[in-house]
Amino acid sequence: MAYERGLGLLDGVAGQLLGDHRTAERGAALQDRADALSRAVTLEENAQRKRAQADEQLERERGQPAKDRAAAQQEHQQAVAETRATEQERKRTLAQQAQTRAKAATKQADEKAAGQAKAVEDAERAEQSRVTAQEKAAAQPATAELKDAAQKQTDAAEQRADADAVEELGKAEQQERRAQSAARRD
Repeated sequence: MAYERGLGLLDGVAGQLLGDHRTAERGAALQDRADALSRAVTLEENAQRKRAQADEQLERERGQPAKDRAAAQQEHQQAVAETRATEQERKRTLAQQAQTRAKAATKQADEKAAGQAKAVEDAERAEQSRVTAQEKAAAQPATAELKDAAQKQTDAAEQRADADAVEELGKAEQQERRAQSAARRD
Protein backbone atom coordinates (compact mmCIF):
# COMPACT_ATOMS: atom_id res chain seq x y z
CA MET A 1 0.00 0.00 0.00
CA ALA A 2 2.82 2.38 0.86
CA TYR A 3 4.48 1.53 -2.45
CA GLU A 4 1.28 2.29 -4.41
CA ARG A 5 0.71 5.47 -2.45
CA GLY A 6 4.32 6.56 -2.99
CA LEU A 7 4.13 5.71 -6.68
CA GLY A 8 0.88 7.66 -6.97
CA LEU A 9 2.46 10.63 -5.19
CA LEU A 10 5.45 10.54 -7.53
CA ASP A 11 3.21 10.29 -10.60
CA GLY A 12 1.14 13.20 -9.35
CA VAL A 13 4.17 15.39 -8.67
CA ALA A 14 5.81 14.41 -11.96
CA GLY A 15 2.58 15.11 -13.86
CA GLN A 16 2.25 18.53 -12.25
CA LEU A 17 5.88 19.44 -12.86
CA LEU A 18 5.72 18.29 -16.48
CA GLY A 19 2.24 19.69 -17.04
CA ASP A 20 0.94 16.21 -17.95
CA HIS A 21 -2.57 16.06 -16.55
CA ARG A 22 -3.04 12.36 -17.36
CA THR A 23 -0.01 11.37 -15.31
CA ALA A 24 -1.09 13.64 -12.43
CA GLU A 25 -4.60 12.15 -12.50
CA ARG A 26 -3.26 8.58 -12.64
CA GLY A 27 -1.13 9.41 -9.59
CA ALA A 28 -4.19 10.70 -7.73
CA ALA A 29 -6.08 7.53 -8.66
CA LEU A 30 -3.27 5.33 -7.32
CA GLN A 31 -3.27 7.28 -4.07
CA ASP A 32 -7.06 6.84 -3.77
CA ARG A 33 -6.73 3.10 -4.32
CA ALA A 34 -4.03 2.85 -1.62
CA ASP A 35 -6.27 4.82 0.78
CA ALA A 36 -9.21 2.48 0.06
CA LEU A 37 -7.08 -0.59 0.77
CA SER A 38 -5.84 1.02 3.98
CA ARG A 39 -9.44 1.55 5.09
CA ALA A 40 -10.20 -2.11 4.37
CA VAL A 41 -7.28 -3.13 6.62
CA THR A 42 -8.61 -0.83 9.35
CA LEU A 43 -12.05 -2.43 9.09
CA GLU A 44 -10.47 -5.89 9.45
CA GLU A 45 -8.58 -4.78 12.56
CA ASN A 46 -11.80 -3.40 14.05
CA ALA A 47 -13.56 -6.69 13.35
CA GLN A 48 -10.76 -8.63 15.08
CA ARG A 49 -10.95 -6.32 18.09
CA LYS A 50 -14.73 -6.85 18.31
CA ARG A 51 -14.29 -10.61 18.08
CA ALA A 52 -11.76 -10.47 20.93
CA GLN A 53 -14.16 -8.38 23.03
CA ALA A 54 -16.99 -10.82 22.32
CA ASP A 55 -14.78 -13.73 23.36
CA GLU A 56 -13.82 -11.93 26.60
CA GLN A 57 -17.47 -11.25 27.37
CA LEU A 58 -18.27 -14.91 26.78
CA GLU A 59 -15.61 -15.91 29.34
CA ARG A 60 -17.11 -13.55 31.94
CA GLU A 61 -20.55 -15.09 31.48
CA ARG A 62 -19.53 -18.71 32.17
CA GLY A 63 -21.17 -18.71 35.63
CA GLN A 64 -24.72 -18.76 34.18
CA PRO A 65 -27.06 -21.73 34.61
CA ALA A 66 -26.24 -24.44 32.09
CA LYS A 67 -29.37 -24.18 29.98
CA ASP A 68 -29.40 -20.37 29.77
CA ARG A 69 -25.63 -20.26 29.22
CA ALA A 70 -25.82 -22.79 26.38
CA ALA A 71 -28.61 -20.83 24.69
CA ALA A 72 -26.82 -17.51 25.13
CA GLN A 73 -23.54 -18.99 23.91
CA GLN A 74 -25.20 -20.46 20.86
CA GLU A 75 -26.91 -17.17 20.03
CA HIS A 76 -23.73 -15.24 20.74
CA GLN A 77 -21.64 -17.57 18.59
CA GLN A 78 -24.21 -17.35 15.83
CA ALA A 79 -24.17 -13.55 16.03
CA VAL A 80 -20.36 -13.54 16.05
CA ALA A 81 -20.29 -15.97 13.10
CA GLU A 82 -22.80 -13.87 11.22
CA THR A 83 -20.81 -10.72 12.02
CA ARG A 84 -17.60 -12.39 10.90
CA ALA A 85 -19.20 -13.62 7.69
CA THR A 86 -20.73 -10.21 7.07
CA GLU A 87 -17.40 -8.51 7.79
CA GLN A 88 -15.58 -10.86 5.45
CA GLU A 89 -18.16 -10.24 2.73
CA ARG A 90 -18.02 -6.49 3.32
CA LYS A 91 -14.25 -6.61 3.25
CA ARG A 92 -14.29 -8.49 -0.06
CA THR A 93 -16.95 -6.16 -1.41
CA LEU A 94 -15.05 -3.08 -0.27
CA ALA A 95 -11.84 -4.41 -1.78
CA GLN A 96 -13.63 -5.18 -5.05
CA GLN A 97 -15.37 -1.83 -5.00
CA ALA A 98 -12.10 -0.10 -4.20
CA GLN A 99 -10.41 -1.81 -7.13
CA THR A 100 -13.34 -1.06 -9.41
CA ARG A 101 -13.42 2.56 -8.29
CA ALA A 102 -9.67 2.89 -8.65
CA LYS A 103 -9.81 1.52 -12.21
CA ALA A 104 -12.77 3.72 -13.02
CA ALA A 105 -11.08 6.72 -11.45
CA THR A 106 -7.93 6.05 -13.46
CA LYS A 107 -9.93 5.77 -16.69
CA GLN A 108 -11.98 8.85 -15.86
CA ALA A 109 -8.85 10.73 -14.81
CA ASP A 110 -7.54 10.18 -18.34
CA GLU A 111 -10.78 11.67 -19.69
CA LYS A 112 -11.47 14.34 -17.07
CA ALA A 113 -9.50 15.28 -13.98
CA ALA A 114 -11.80 17.25 -11.69
CA GLY A 115 -14.01 15.97 -8.80
CA GLN A 116 -13.82 12.19 -9.42
CA ALA A 117 -11.42 11.46 -6.56
CA LYS A 118 -13.67 13.32 -4.10
CA ALA A 119 -16.73 11.32 -5.21
CA VAL A 120 -14.89 8.04 -4.59
CA GLU A 121 -13.77 9.15 -1.13
CA ASP A 122 -17.30 10.27 -0.20
CA ALA A 123 -18.74 6.94 -1.27
CA GLU A 124 -16.15 5.07 0.78
CA ARG A 125 -16.86 7.19 3.86
CA ALA A 126 -20.58 6.52 3.49
CA GLU A 127 -19.93 2.79 3.10
CA GLN A 128 -17.67 2.80 6.15
CA SER A 129 -20.36 4.60 8.19
CA ARG A 130 -22.94 2.06 7.04
CA VAL A 131 -20.61 -0.82 7.96
CA THR A 132 -20.00 0.68 11.41
CA ALA A 133 -23.74 1.13 11.99
CA GLN A 134 -24.47 -2.46 10.95
CA GLU A 135 -21.69 -3.79 13.21
CA LYS A 136 -23.22 -1.98 16.16
CA ALA A 137 -26.69 -3.25 15.25
CA ALA A 138 -25.37 -6.84 15.01
CA ALA A 139 -23.72 -6.64 18.44
CA GLN A 140 -26.80 -5.28 20.28
CA PRO A 141 -28.97 -8.46 20.22
CA ALA A 142 -26.14 -10.57 21.66
CA THR A 143 -25.65 -8.10 24.51
CA ALA A 144 -29.38 -8.12 25.31
CA GLU A 145 -29.45 -11.92 25.37
CA LEU A 146 -26.48 -12.04 27.73
CA LYS A 147 -28.16 -9.54 30.08
CA ASP A 148 -31.36 -11.63 30.00
CA ALA A 149 -29.40 -14.79 30.81
CA ALA A 150 -27.69 -13.04 33.74
CA GLN A 151 -31.12 -11.97 35.10
CA LYS A 152 -32.39 -15.53 34.77
CA GLN A 153 -29.37 -16.76 36.69
CA THR A 154 -30.10 -14.27 39.49
CA ASP A 155 -33.76 -15.35 39.56
CA ALA A 156 -32.75 -19.03 39.73
CA ALA A 157 -30.40 -18.34 42.65
CA GLU A 158 -33.23 -16.57 44.53
CA GLN A 159 -35.59 -19.49 43.89
CA ARG A 160 -32.97 -21.95 45.14
CA ALA A 161 -32.52 -19.91 48.31
CA ASP A 162 -36.31 -19.87 48.85
CA ALA A 163 -36.51 -23.63 48.29
CA ASP A 164 -33.66 -24.21 50.76
CA ALA A 165 -35.47 -22.09 53.37
CA VAL A 166 -38.72 -24.04 52.86
CA GLU A 167 -36.82 -27.33 53.15
CA GLU A 168 -35.23 -26.17 56.43
CA LEU A 169 -38.65 -25.16 57.76
CA GLY A 170 -40.03 -28.59 56.80
CA LYS A 171 -37.19 -30.36 58.60
CA ALA A 172 -37.72 -28.24 61.72
CA GLU A 173 -41.48 -29.05 61.75
CA GLN A 174 -40.76 -32.73 61.26
CA GLN A 175 -38.36 -32.74 64.22
CA GLU A 176 -40.89 -30.88 66.34
CA ARG A 177 -43.60 -33.43 65.51
CA ARG A 178 -41.25 -36.29 66.34
CA ALA A 179 -40.45 -34.66 69.66
CA GLN A 180 -44.18 -34.17 70.43
CA SER A 181 -44.91 -37.75 69.39
CA ALA A 182 -42.10 -39.03 71.62
CA ALA A 183 -43.40 -36.89 74.49
CA ARG A 184 -46.93 -38.33 74.12
CA ARG A 185 -45.61 -41.88 74.23
CA ASP A 186 -43.87 -41.24 77.52
